[in-house]
Amino acid sequence: MADPAPPAALVGGAAPASRRRRPVRLLFAAALAVLLVLLVLTAAVILDRLLGRTSVVGGVQQQPASVKYQDGRTHYAAVTHTRSWVFDRHVNYRLYTGSDPSLHYGYFVRLGFGMPEQRPVIKAVKWDDRGVRVTFASGHEVFVPARHFVGGR
Repeated sequence: MADPAPPAALVGGAAPASRRRRPVRLLFAAALAVLLVLLVLTAAVILDRLLGRTSVVGGVQQQPASVKYQDGRTHYAAVTHTRSWVFDRHVNYRLYTGSDPSLHYGYFVRLGFGMPEQRPVIKAVKWDDRGVRVTFASGHEVFVPARHFVGGR
């Protein structure tokens, strides 16, 4: 019995067209997989920052009754600590000033001093008609002019 004849595509040593395209398809699939992984990781990092958990560090300082501002509201000052939602990393400490007792809507100043492990502790708060001056146990002082937190900001 004679050997069957080789397929016409193999005559002359040429590989079938489907075999020649296989490496290109694998390379495309690998590049697509890498791109998809990078996209998912980027989205996770962005959501991690946006969906942070905020807590109050120390107590909330209330404006004394002897100080009056033009909007007639009571104002508050406090330090908030934001941690990332997914990875629970330290994001920042911020000084809040405003009239919202829940500390969500107001004026925030990011505190850039100290290490994440060193929580900023309020030592003294002085309210006057110009604004509020917060002194920290570390010796740092932050002054927030009244125009930044009066009037619903």
